[in-house]
Amino acid sequence: MSWKIGMPNLGHTMEEGTVSQWLKAVGDAVGKGEVIAVVESDKASFDVESPAEGILIAIEADGGAVVPVGATIGVVGAPGEVAGAKPASMPGASIAQDGASRLAASGARAASSPAGRSARVKISPAARALADELGLDLAGIVATGDDDMVTRDDVRAYAAACTAPGAKAPGAKPPGAKPLSPMRRAIAEATQRAWQSIPHVALQSHADVGALVEGGAVSLTAAVARACALALCEHPAFNGWLVDNAFEPSRSVNLALAVATPEGLVAAVVPQAETKTVTQLRDEIQGLAASAKAGRLDGARMLGGSFTISSLGRWGVDAFGPIISAPQVAILGVGRLDRVAREAADGGVRFASEIQLTLVFDHRANDGVEAARLLASIVAFLEQPQLLELTA
Repeated sequence: MSWKIGMPNLGHTMEEGTVSQWLKAVGDAVGKGEVIAVVESDKASFDVESPAEGILIAIEADGGAVVPVGATIGVVGAPGEVAGAKPASMPGASIAQDGASRLAASGARAASSPAGRSARVKISPAARALADELGLDLAGIVATGDDDMVTRDDVRAYAAACTAPGAKAPGAKPPGAKPLSPMRRAIAEATQRAWQSIPHVALQSHADVGALVEGGAVSLTAAVARACALALCEHPAFNGWLVDNAFEPSRSVNLALAVATPEGLVAAVVPQAETKTVTQLRDEIQGLAASAKAGRLDGARMLGGSFTISSLGRWGVDAFGPIISAPQVAILGVGRLDRVAREAADGGVRFASEIQLTLVFDHRANDGVEAARLLASIVAFLEQPQLLELTA
């Protein structure tokens, strides 16, 4: 009996992964659940565990190899078994976060759709690097190999044709063009798919958070997270995923918070946010943000988000409409804290500390009235701090 080890699907934007390193060699004994390899997506590294106790009898993808999701990277067999025996199928790396498996399944469907793969080219890592170096568009390169894989020779031939006297180079990039990083490319593809496939509708409101921020004792970001978690418990139709025209609610509120890193935005997930106080949320969010910015965020903490919060307030943005992170069905954009003049109860003028909130929702999953109720609930929690139960 033997088991294939497949390249796991580590997120809804992932179409291929890189085998970072093998921790075991062919012939080494392995235990069930023992980490035997490390693979990387565009955003994070993940440990690959052995599916059973036995011997690593084959390595199908060496360190540094770029492998499509689902492709075999190695085989584990019983002691004394040799490579070549028919392996049993093995699911990808297990993901503990609630909803992560749904995200992965949805991502696989999205990646195989025409919109997701129209510009996809089967190309070796060396050939891709050469094409990027020469500034060539992969879509114009014709593969000559039996396996339809673009090779370095194919890239060189295309480059020569483009530079021949009188030849046009429709696939060539302008001088000075800088290829997108793998992470930036993944973000671009996911954003394009979401924008093209989701009917985004934005609702705006504001919350007077003067009682919350007075004295600076409470983290506004944590308070918004707590308010969203409680409001989503009251309006569960916005807490989950739309997959194959069916809404799949999450069993808990797994808040994804957009974190800016040098490489781009990543979503750091706080699981079961509805069970945590503002203080606990503050500590967890700060830890996740620090890990993300340092490039050390555990990949599992990027998966399973059921609702996203994105804030640009610290950069002076008053309000904005963020793009939904498919297959989620809603996202909240948080603007900057501002002092505004409002009419007082006695007819005079008072100054209030307010933040602008923009709830963007997928109109396929919900209607405007339900979204307005969710937004009003978030505002109510923020304006009445006693409802947030600030401490344990």
